[in-house]
Amino acid sequence: MTTKLLKILLLISFIIFIAAYFKKDGFPNKADILDDIYTPPLQTKVHMDDFDVEVEDMVYTIQPLYTYELFGMVVSQHYCGTWWDVYHHDLWKDFINIKDLCVVWGENIETEVYKDMEFSSNSWTCNYRWPNAGVKSRFCKTCLSNNHILSESKGINSKLTDTEIGDQIYLKGYLAQYSHSNNAFTRGTSTTRTDTGNGACETIYIEDYEILKRANPLWRTLYKLSKYTILICLLLMLIIFVFSKSDPS
Repeated sequence: MTTKLLKILLLISFIIFIAAYFKKDGFPNKADILDDIYTPPLQTKVHMDDFDVEVEDMVYTIQPLYTYELFGMVVSQHYCGTWWDVYHHDLWKDFINIKDLCVVWGENIETEVYKDMEFSSNSWTCNYRWPNAGVKSRFCKTCLSNNHILSESKGINSKLTDTEIGDQIYLKGYLAQYSHSNNAFTRGTSTTRTDTGNGACETIYIEDYEILKRANPLWRTLYKLSKYTILICLLLMLIIFVFSKSDPS
């Protein structure tokens, strides 16, 4: 009887897991967007001395160029420490670039064009595509940015790790160039939203970061719960199987 109940629970959990997997990263409707997300990024040129920060025994020199504030909705993201990213940690020894966040704001929120597009991120770019010319005509290229996020703060890094697609976020810091190992590795930054191609991404050393509103909290909770339930059911079924085989009766 116990095994039968576990099988039923496993089946239900698996169905919920599959449904939640496809729902948890859905984009919010326009009605759920905060007013601040319509605001374009704010930047002001600064004249500051370079400063050093240490992460993973590497010393990075940060050269601030502009103060920068950004409200946006995350449409794609890339964690720079993922196992298949051979560039950041392995080749570049870049441990301060925690995550890349591709965000939209303003006109792209107003038209809800983001709901009709596909977005994806790789080790250094954000890619997007539209299904037809009608959607393309609604898309505002200057209301999207791919942001290389630099941080050595454990508190900020934790929030970055918790950020998911569809979340509405706020960050504040500096558009900055940075380097390490006596300039053996250097990376610049875009300072305008109108450029394209190589070098068009914003590199931001952040001092403040907040998730203003999470997307799909119910589906994300169901995804986590169903995943753990599946693992527990499989473990219990394995234990029951092993004990049943070892029982001489």
